[in-house]
Amino acid sequence: MRVMSAKKLNKTLIFIVLIALLGLAWWAYQTLQQRPESVDEAALSAGEQLAAKGREGVLGCQTCHGAKGEGNFAAGFPRLAGLNRDYILKQLQDFARDPLQTRAHIEPIARDYERTPAIYEDLTVYSAGTRTDAIMNGIAKVLTIEEMQQLGLYYSLLPFTATPVAADVQTLERGAELALRGKPEYKMPRCTACHGPKGAGFGAHFPPLAGQPPAYLIKQINLWQSGARDNDHLSLMKNISNLLTDADKANVAAYFANLSYQVNEE
Repeated sequence: MRVMSAKKLNKTLIFIVLIALLGLAWWAYQTLQQRPESVDEAALSAGEQLAAKGREGVLGCQTCHGAKGEGNFAAGFPRLAGLNRDYILKQLQDFARDPLQTRAHIEPIARDYERTPAIYEDLTVYSAGTRTDAIMNGIAKVLTIEEMQQLGLYYSLLPFTATPVAADVQTLERGAELALRGKPEYKMPRCTACHGPKGAGFGAHFPPLAGQPPAYLIKQINLWQSGARDNDHLSLMKNISNLLTDADKANVAAYFANLSYQVNEE
């Protein structure tokens, strides 16, 4: 049996130490990633109070969105519980924004290629974002930025568990086709490409679709198609909505409503 040389032994020990240090660094990184960020308790409490009771000129959010932000499926009011706080803040800002102050109304370029030889997509002007709603526009306009942030914090931390809504097999199959495949023949991506696996949402720009009332999802697609909603990231939803038929809307909304969904639960 040969004895390992001192030089080779040292190299082996160094390799083992490096592996151990890398493992320790990875463990520390994962621990820090999973550690919940500190919560501003004062802001959280203020958001809870505003959601429950509102204030002068502001209706309490619970009136439409449920006691725990669970939404109202029968009336089509969306759930707010568990949504990304920055997404909630942006939506409130967009409800409050005056479209006349943000949109540039430009006449379409004539398709006269002698006068207009090229149309440069990189010069496209995007709106800062507006949403139209008879109830929310009035409420958002009187909220302060601080109040919007407080509401975003409060609702983002609330737990929510969806109750899957039954639908017939054909509807679910067609909805799954759109959600998981899209319409590649029309260059329309699948819903889950942006909204995450099983429609669970991703970041501040792509909210969850699972756990939302089907009527609400259909209404938003209709608003994008009509132009009444104009606040999606890089006009993605505006372009996608224009490729959806009425049957598509109903099918994909039923599919996401049929999924199990849970957020912020122990």
